[in-house]
Amino acid sequence: MSRLVLIAGERFGRFAVLLFALALFIPLVVGLYFLDMHPLVVIAGGTVAIPAAMLALVLLIGMIFAGFRRSKVEGISRDAAPRLWQTWEDLAGTRRAARTTIVLTSDLNASIGEERPFLGIFGRWSILAVGIPLLAVTDEAALAAILAHEDAHLRNRDTNGSLNLAELEKCFELIFDYAPPGRTVSGSLFYWMLSPLSKTLGREEIRLSRHAEIEADRHAARTGDSYSTARALLLAGAAGVLFEDRAYRPLRRELLGSMAPPEPPLARTLKAALGLSDPDTLREYVQKAWDAPDDTTSDHPPWPERLAALGYSSPPTIEPVEHPALSTLLRSETVAERVRHFNDEWTSKVADHLDR
Repeated sequence: MSRLVLIAGERFGRFAVLLFALALFIPLVVGLYFLDMHPLVVIAGGTVAIPAAMLALVLLIGMIFAGFRRSKVEGISRDAAPRLWQTWEDLAGTRRAARTTIVLTSDLNASIGEERPFLGIFGRWSILAVGIPLLAVTDEAALAAILAHEDAHLRNRDTNGSLNLAELEKCFELIFDYAPPGRTVSGSLFYWMLSPLSKTLGREEIRLSRHAEIEADRHAARTGDSYSTARALLLAGAAGVLFEDRAYRPLRRELLGSMAPPEPPLARTLKAALGLSDPDTLREYVQKAWDAPDDTTSDHPPWPERLAALGYSSPPTIEPVEHPALSTLLRSETVAERVRHFNDEWTSKVADHLDR
């Protein structure tokens, strides 16, 4: 059953809930059929049939309105990051870029997603998220390779399966808003029904994502060249290990028993990023990233597997970044405002937690 729903979800998205809705309507249909012959039994069975029918109705409503509106995200304007926008437009094309919202995040990552608001009548919209730490450890050439990778997800329609599954999940979320598990019998029963499906969905999403990452890497290499793509991947991989050593692990230690919020993680990562300008440090952390074991719960393949798809059996020697994309593609006031925003947001959350 889980496999059937998964296949239907990947192919039909929100409309896969019809499988659940039809099943939930069965008790009501059977009850109406036998109402004249066994009225007392049917009335007693109504305690199951009516809640099930209500859940089916909520699912159908969710099917219609899941993803109906665009997400409200705070994007950056072309004036704030003219060269970043130009880089994306050169890769994605004017038409696709016009239907893209670029968002700055505090993560060492770049990602892209699609939405089909208003039932897809007016086409698709893309949300491109670019992390400030990623901009700090790449230059324009490396970031262009990363954005080519993200553009490949759109061109290869890798987002289709995940978009469909996301819309299916939104339908289920509406059920739990209507009937919270643990507080309602119907919600608890439906949650119990979905438990096996959630595990299957998780495994399938990881499998699809890993395959999509490899294909996107290959597309990025064809757009530019294998070395530029490999260099961009290794810069990100080395930065991930470096940040763990010099930013995140010390931060976790400081948070233990802390009475006041310590220095925010974004501020720490921006300082640590300067270390990758040293060739020896870069070489050390590239090797550490290469040797890191595969995290089977991650939706990204390990670095050796990704580089192997580009023709590398060992990590190549890469050039360090001289001029970070953070300083060349964005206006300095935009960077300062976003960094301050993320630092203040994190500090406020930690302060609230420490006050409890």
